[in-house]
Amino acid sequence: MNKPRIDRGSPAASTDDIMMLQETMKTLGLYDGAIDGLPGNKTMHAVRAYKKQQKMPVNNSLHQEFIDYLRYET
Repeated sequence: MNKPRIDRGSPAASTDDIMMLQETMKTLGLYDGAIDGLPGNKTMHAVRAYKKQQKMPVNNSLHQEFIDYLRYET
């Protein structure tokens, strides 16, 4: 059985962007990992939980659109 493909982010999703995302997810109580700028399993779990709460399509994507959304909506 093939594992689902995880899109860890577009080239525009920088380490700083991922750190901002992790800080935001931590503030919202969705992330308890390190603020390290690496989109690991805990980061992706938090992203999926946030998207579900916001009634967004739930996927393993960290595209720049999502990063920008977090930056301006939270």
